[in-house]
Amino acid sequence: MVLVTVTSAPLFNSLFAAVQGQNDPRRGLTGIIGCLYAAGFDPTRSDTDNLLAATRRSTALMKCFGEQPVSYWGMAATAALLAVAGLVYWWLPKVRDRWRRLVPVEAVDADGSLGAELAALSERTGIRSDVRFRVDPARMTSGAGVYGRTGSYTVSLHAGLLARRGTDPEGFRAVVLHELAHIHHRDVDYAYASTVLWRVFVLFALLPDLALIAWVVFLVLSGTKSPWWPGAAPELLSFVIAGLLLAGLVHLARADLLRRREHHADLQAVAWGAHPANWDRPDPSGTVAPLLHRATALLRTHPGWAERRRVLADADRLLRVSPLEMFLTGASASLLSGSLAALPFLPSAQGTLWLTVAMVAPVLCIALGRAVVRSSRIGDGGAAGASTRSGALAGLWLGCGLLVGEFVASGRYRVDWLPPQPQYLLAFLFIAAVPAVWWSQTLRLALGLPKRGARRAVAGVGALVTATVLWGGLLWWRLGGERIALGASDPAGALARSYIRAVPGAWQDYGQDLSVISSGMSLLSPLHRQVPIGAATLLMWLVPLVLLLWQRAGAGLRVRRTLVAGCAGGLVSWAGMALARYVQYTGRPATVKERTGPFLIVHEWWVIATLLAACLLTAAVVAAFSRRHWLLRAVIAAQVVQLMSYGAVFLLSSADGCLGPLNTVFDSCQWHLRNGLIITWAATVLTLTNAVLGSACAALAGAGVARAVRRVRGRHAVHLPAVPEPERESAAGPARRRPVLLKAGVVLALGVPALLLTVVTHAQVSFSAAVPRFSPDTADPDAEAPDSAPPTKQAPAMRAWQTWSWLNSGGSLHTQRINAAQLALNSELQKAAARKRDKNGNVPVDEKIFHRACGTLGKRVEEAQDYFPVPSPDLQKSWSDALSRLHHGARSCQEAMAPSKGAPHKTEAERSRQFSASLEELAAGLRRFVAAHQDIQKAATSGAK
Repeated sequence: MVLVTVTSAPLFNSLFAAVQGQNDPRRGLTGIIGCLYAAGFDPTRSDTDNLLAATRRSTALMKCFGEQPVSYWGMAATAALLAVAGLVYWWLPKVRDRWRRLVPVEAVDADGSLGAELAALSERTGIRSDVRFRVDPARMTSGAGVYGRTGSYTVSLHAGLLARRGTDPEGFRAVVLHELAHIHHRDVDYAYASTVLWRVFVLFALLPDLALIAWVVFLVLSGTKSPWWPGAAPELLSFVIAGLLLAGLVHLARADLLRRREHHADLQAVAWGAHPANWDRPDPSGTVAPLLHRATALLRTHPGWAERRRVLADADRLLRVSPLEMFLTGASASLLSGSLAALPFLPSAQGTLWLTVAMVAPVLCIALGRAVVRSSRIGDGGAAGASTRSGALAGLWLGCGLLVGEFVASGRYRVDWLPPQPQYLLAFLFIAAVPAVWWSQTLRLALGLPKRGARRAVAGVGALVTATVLWGGLLWWRLGGERIALGASDPAGALARSYIRAVPGAWQDYGQDLSVISSGMSLLSPLHRQVPIGAATLLMWLVPLVLLLWQRAGAGLRVRRTLVAGCAGGLVSWAGMALARYVQYTGRPATVKERTGPFLIVHEWWVIATLLAACLLTAAVVAAFSRRHWLLRAVIAAQVVQLMSYGAVFLLSSADGCLGPLNTVFDSCQWHLRNGLIITWAATVLTLTNAVLGSACAALAGAGVARAVRRVRGRHAVHLPAVPEPERESAAGPARRRPVLLKAGVVLALGVPALLLTVVTHAQVSFSAAVPRFSPDTADPDAEAPDSAPPTKQAPAMRAWQTWSWLNSGGSLHTQRINAAQLALNSELQKAAARKRDKNGNVPVDEKIFHRACGTLGKRVEEAQDYFPVPSPDLQKSWSDALSRLHHGARSCQEAMAPSKGAPHKTEAERSRQFSASLEELAAGLRRFVAAHQDIQKAATSGAK
C-alpha cells in the first residue's frame, strides 16, 4: 500500500506534464529531463557516453536540478486518489448488498434455530463488532464469504451451506467459525482497503500512464519528430515494464497475504472448536492441467485443501520464511526507492534510501526472527538447522528482488537494453544476504543469554546493525556500483588526472598500476567515510565475539579456533606484504625523491590490496570449514587479520631503511615514525570499513562453495542442536575467575584498538588535507572533469533539441538575469547623467552604488559561465566570448570604483578613464551577448519544430 501510494505522485506528475504539453513534444524537455538534455544527454549515444557527459558537468547538473520549479500536482492528485479510495472503501459494502441481492437470515429461518446457532457461534468467538448474517440464494456452493468495513461486517452464507447444515452440522459450524476468524483477525479491513486502493490506482494512475506511453509510441511511429525515438526505446519499454512489474508485485503480494490469512483463519477456527476433519476435502479436478494448476498456485488467493491440511497438522509452517515474501520485498524496495526520489520534499538520495531500509529491514528481521525464536523454543535440531540456513536463502531471495527491481527501475533515461557490465548487478545478492545471515546467526546467539533484558538489548542492537549494513550496501550501489556497471568506474579519466596533478612524477611508467588504482577507488571510496557504516562494521564482529565468549562451555562456538585462524591469516598477510615489498625493491627508482612520488602511491595500493586479499581469503576459508555461525566466525577471524596487518604496515614502514631487500623509500637505517603513521593511516582509511564488509561477502561465497562441494560429494548438512539453556551462576567463583578474565582480555585486546581506529578515522574530515602527498584520497572520484569531450557527429535535429533544452532549463533565465543587472547599471548611469556637472564638466557619481551594480552584473555573468556550455561548439564560442567580455568589463568597473588592496595607486583622472573604458567594454560585450543569444534561439527553434 505504501508502494502504490508513493508511486502515484510521479505517475500523476508525468500525466500533468503531458496535459500541459498540449501535443508539443518540446514541452517534455523540461525539469530533470531538460537538464539532462542541456548537459549533453543524447539518446543516440550509449549509456556510458551519457554518463560521462553528465559527470563532466556534474556541478552544473546538480545546480540545474535544484533550480527547477517544484511541482506539487502529483502530491495533490495522490491525496485526491486516497480520498477517492476511502470513499469507495466506505460505500463498497452497500453497493455489494444491492448488487448481490442478499436476503436476511430471518427470511429463510422458519423455526429460528439458524439465527440462534449463529448467535451462539458469534458469542463463542467474542467478536464485539457489528456482524450481520445474510443469505445469498444465487450461490449453491457450501461455502461462505465475509465483507464490510471497520466496525460493520456482513457474513454471506451460500444457499448450499444451509443445505449442508442439515447433513453436516460440524462442517457448517467450521465454515462459519472460519469466516468469523477473518473478522477477528481484521482480515476484511486489510484485504478490502488494499484492494480498493489498488483498483483506484490502476484506474486513475497506472492505466492512463500506460496509455500515455502508447500514445507517444504512436506519435513517433506516425512521423512526429521526437528526441526519444528510436534511441530511447529501452527507456519507454522500461516504463511499461515498471508498470507491469508493479501490477504483478501487488497481485502476488495480495494473493500471498490472503492465502496466509486463510491458514490463520483455519487455525483460529480449530482453536474455537471446529474439528480438523472438516478440512478433509478433495481439490476440484476441473479442466486445468495439473502442471498449469501448480504453476498458477502463487496467483490464487485461496490455498488448496491439501495445503490447508498440512498447515493444520504443522502450524509452524506459517512461521517459515517465504521466498516469495522476500522477493516481493526486494523488488518493491527498488521501485519504492525510485519513487521516493521523485517526491519534492525528499531531495536527499541518502534520505530516500533510509526510508526504504526503514520499511525493508523490519520485514527481514521479523521474518527471520520468528523462525529463529521458534526453533529455539521447540528445541528441534532440524528446525534449527533450517532456520539457520533460511538466513542465507531469504537474503538471496531478497537480493533477487532488489536485482530485478533495480534493473527495471534503472531503465529511466536508459538508451541501452543492458548495462555494459550487467554482472555487477549480482552485487545485490551480497547486499541482501550478508545482513540477513548476520541477523539470523547473531539473534540465535542472543537467545542463549541468561537475562531477558540482555536478549532484548542485543536484538535491538542487531536490528540496527542489520538495517545499517543493508543501507550501506544500497548506498554503495548508488555511489559506485551503478557507475561501475555502466562501464564508467573512472569517468573520463578524472581520477587518474587527479592523481597525476596531486603527485607529480613519472606516471607513464605506472600506467597499468594507475588503472588498478582507479578501479580500486571506485570500489572502496563510496563507504569509507560513512560514520554509520563504520560503527556498524565495528559491531558486526564485536557483538558476536562477546556473545560467543560468554556462551556456556561446550555449547557455543570454540572461539579459540577462530582466533587461531585469524592469526594464521595475519601471518599470511605479513608474508604477502614482505613479498610485495621485495618485488618492488627490484624496480624502485634510484633516488629517494623519486621514490616518494608515483612509486610510493603504487606501493601504498599494493599494501592495501594485500591486506584486503588476506582478510577475504581468511574469511572464505573459515566460513567454508565451519558448520555453524560461519559468517560470525569469518568476520571475527578477518578482524584479527586486519589488526595484525595494520601492525605489519606500521612496523615495515617505520623501519624502512633497516630491512635490506624489503626497503621501499629509504636506504639509511633509522626509525621513520611519521612515514609509518602516514602509510598506516592511508591503509586504515580505505580498509577499516571495507575489509569487514568484503570479508562478510567472501564468507558468503566460501560457505556457498563448500555447501555445493558437500552436496556433490553426497554429504548432507549437519543439523544444528537447539540453542543452549542460559548459563546459571555457579558457586565456584575462584575457579571461574580466570576464564572470565581471559575472555575479557580477548575482547579488550581486539575491541579497544579497533574502536580507537574507528573513532580516529571518522573524526578526520579529510585525510587528504592532513597528508596531501601519500593519501589516495587526493584523487576524488567525484571530482568534476574538465569539459574536454571529443566532438562527436550529431544529427541537426538532436542538436536543436539539446539547444532548446539548454535555453529552457536555465539559459534564458541567466540571460534575463544579466539583462536585469545591465538595466540596473544603465538606470544608475541615467540618474548620474541627470545631475549637475561641476566646473570642469564632470559628473559626480556615488562609487558605492556603481561598485555594487557592476559587482551584481559580474556575479550574474559568472553564474552564466558556470552553466552548461551551449550544445553547438560554434554558438558556445560566441556565447563564451560575449560572457568573457562582460565579465572583464564588470571587473574593470569595480576596480575603477574601489581599487583592490595591493593594486597600484591611480589618480582620479585615471580612475575616470578606466570607468569610461569599462562602460564601453560592457556596451560592446552586451551587443555580442544579445547577438549570441539570438543565434542560440534561432538554432533551438529551427530544427525542433
